[in-house]
Formats: sequence, structure tokens, C-alpha cells
Amino acid sequence: MRLSNRLSLLFSATFLAAGLSTAQAQAVQGPMAPPAPPTFEMNAKGKRDTINFNLTPQPISNPNLKLSQFQGRKLLLFYFSAKCPHCQHAYPYIQKMADELLPKGFNSLAVAIKYNTEDDIRGFIRDFGVRMPVMQDEDRTFGDRYGVGTIPTIYLINEKGEYVRWTSFNEEVTPGQMRSVVSSWAPASTPKKKKS
Repeated sequence: MRLSNRLSLLFSATFLAAGLSTAQAQAVQGPMAPPAPPTFEMNAKGKRDTINFNLTPQPISNPNLKLSQFQGRKLLLFYFSAKCPHCQHAYPYIQKMADELLPKGFNSLAVAIKYNTEDDIRGFIRDFGVRMPVMQDEDRTFGDRYGVGTIPTIYLINEKGEYVRWTSFNEEVTPGQMRSVVSSWAPASTPKKKKS
């Protein structure tokens, strides 16, 4: 067999083997599953952590607003910076989610980080048409207590104050995960009794 024929046969066999191994790997691996939604945050005792509604972020949108007004209620909380491009990108999706959750008994609240001026926050409210109440974590007690190291951070809080937290936002993933968490909180329906 001539050298050129041997090389051609060798290359063909190599590509064929590579093609088979790629196809086999794809068949075994399959498409990637979406990431699982986060679960309830746990405290040091291994119990579900809860939000302290006695913290006192400063009211921005309503001078009478207090965090304690949301105690015992389901709440979507958006922790953000008015200057953060990621927060600005996420906000319209968060507002849409807040609108979707309202009929399910959820309230919504936005809390700006300490390092914004009141003018920055009011500009964000104006520029993005913010419809949910807004407060500022002026003394950073909320951020320090709930380990907020990234923004935006999104919380879904149940009536007991237990919460699920997202420390990043992806418009293709996060809203679906939030819906999944909310649906898992829905009380199980009781079957109707049949008439005899």
C-alpha cells in the first residue's frame, strides 16, 4: 500500500473514531438540566433562618413605611444599588414577577444599599418606574445580617419570615426558579368528598 493511501486511511480512521466518541458522549450526557432553585437559608442551628422585621431601613418612597409592616406576610424583597447596571437590568423582571405574585398574596419591597444617596434612589425610582415601596439600608443592618455580598439579591419570604435567596439574577432562569419556589409553598389542595 502506498504511503499516501496509508495516511489517508489513518486520518479517516482517526476522524471516524473521534466522531463516534463525540456522538457517544453526547448520547450519554444529554442536554444540561437547568440549575435547581435555591432552598431556604439555614441558620447556625440547622433551622430555617428568618428575617428580622424589627430592623429599621430608612423609608424613601413613603415616610411612614416600616419593615415591620411586612411581618407575617409573603414578601418579594429586591436588595439593590441604584447605580448597579445588573440591578438596573434585573429590575423590570423583578417588577413583572412582583405583579405576577400579587394575586398570590405577595407584597413587594425594594431595599437600596447604604452607598446610594437619596437622590440616586429617587432617580432609580423615576427612571425605572418603580411601583413597589422603596427603603434604604442606611446603617447596613439588613445587608450585614443576611450576608448580602452581591447585588442584586432577591428574597422570597414566607409568612413565618423564612426565606429563599438569589445572589445573582439571570432573566432566563431566575423567574422560573422563583415560580417553582412559590408553587412549592402553595398549600396542598384537599380532595373533595364524593356525595353518597
